Amino acid sequence: MAIEHRIRPKYKTRNEAIVARLREDAGAGAPIDPAMRIKRLTAETAIQMALLHGGDWRVQIDHEIGLVVVARRRQKRIR
Repeated sequence: MAIEHRIRPKYKTRNEAIVARLREDAGAGAPIDPAMRIKRLTAETAIQMALLHGGDWRVQIDHEIGLVVVARRRQKRIR
C-alpha cells in the first residue's frame, strides 16, 4: 500500500486547516486536555535536561498523589 494512503490528514479541508492555524496564532486554539499538557511539558523538560546535562532522563507522573518527577536514569553497573 502506498504511503499516501496511510497518512490521514489532520483536517478535512484546507479551509479548516487555515482556520485552525489562525485560531492558534490568535491564542484561541482548542482547549488542551490538562493531563496531556502535563505529559508534554514534562517530556520537554526531560529533553532540555538531557541537552543541558547529558545522560538519559525519565519522567514519572502520578496524578493520584500529586507527583511529577524528572530524573536522570541510573547507569547500570557492569560487573
